[in-house]
Amino acid sequence: MNTLPVYCFGISYRTADERIRSRISVAPADIPELVKKFTGETEIDGAVVLSTCNRTEIYFTDREPESVSGESEKNERIQNIFSRLDSILCGFTNTDIHEMRRYLRYYSGISAVEHLLKVATSLDSLNLGENEILGQLNRAYALAHNAGFTDFYLNQMFQQAQHYAKKIRERAGFGNTAVSYSTLVCNEISSFISATGITSPDIMLIGATGQLGSTILKTLKNRNFGEITVTSRNHQDSGEQLCGNEKTIPYGERYGHLRTTDVLISVTSSPHYTVTYNECLRELASGKPYLFIDLCVPRDIDPDLGKTDGLTLRDFSYFAEIIEKHRRLRSSKAVEVAGDVRTGAMKIHNYISEKIRRRKSGRIASAYVMENRCGSHASVLNGHTGSSFTGQQQTEV
Repeated sequence: MNTLPVYCFGISYRTADERIRSRISVAPADIPELVKKFTGETEIDGAVVLSTCNRTEIYFTDREPESVSGESEKNERIQNIFSRLDSILCGFTNTDIHEMRRYLRYYSGISAVEHLLKVATSLDSLNLGENEILGQLNRAYALAHNAGFTDFYLNQMFQQAQHYAKKIRERAGFGNTAVSYSTLVCNEISSFISATGITSPDIMLIGATGQLGSTILKTLKNRNFGEITVTSRNHQDSGEQLCGNEKTIPYGERYGHLRTTDVLISVTSSPHYTVTYNECLRELASGKPYLFIDLCVPRDIDPDLGKTDGLTLRDFSYFAEIIEKHRRLRSSKAVEVAGDVRTGAMKIHNYISEKIRRRKSGRIASAYVMENRCGSHASVLNGHTGSSFTGQQQTEV
């Protein structure tokens, strides 16, 4: 079987802790620049960058030149490309390549397809059965596709992976049993209400226009906790993309609302703190209980605030531990569909291979027709019309 020229490398929670993952994460706004470096400094044809709290992975393609024929020569070529790409990634994120290679994992051909499908089905997620990852993958692919960073192989691989992932998730019943971050956030707020007696807490949400932020906002509104105030790092987005009855404020005014806020949730893709220690401490009401929730890697909220009297800080790692407990409960379902992932990956691989074979056959047929047409024109110029068989072939094609 000819192996497709599709590849993947990256880091995830399976190989590295939050501290390491945060150092190599890539903000969505920086992805186009990174991919331009990939394609400009190597021979790869396209790339999709997936960067979430739990993983940073690069999917790419490389159609090696026809002069590369031997298996050992092909392997040497792709190892060289892997080495150059991970060096570019580490240079881009200001991380040490020698340290990071301890945590990076590499996939080629059918292994890359199977890994993508495992990620899409959430079988490779910390939160096994989660709903968010498929949407994150779709957005990563859409960003790359719209920017012109994808080719035939990446387009087919991601589109087919989405198709099979939905089927496998449905068979596993993940949509019915998954515990989402938005649900866990609401559960934490309910515990805060029980502990403090604040029956209708005022909530501030930073990052309400992002995918996870908008999901949390929707869940909060369904639970009817109390007044919701929302803002975004790009404050122009606040109010334009939100259409509910929540209150919107400019990002620069977030600290001024802390005295009347009971629960603060931050979920942005910022590389820096959205809530810093000194500025926050100046605005906190003395003796008032607070619940701060930080769902970001890198962190949004300065962790030193967790040492403040009366303030409870729940970070990404806290929720990750809860999710791990649910993961163990759903692990039996994952075992049931593991074979479906392998089968699905093989079907995707074979489907793309067959499309390539047909495209090549079509090009050969077109070349044959053009050659015969040129031959017929030459015959006419020489006073001959050519055989009726040739003319029939041209008409049928």
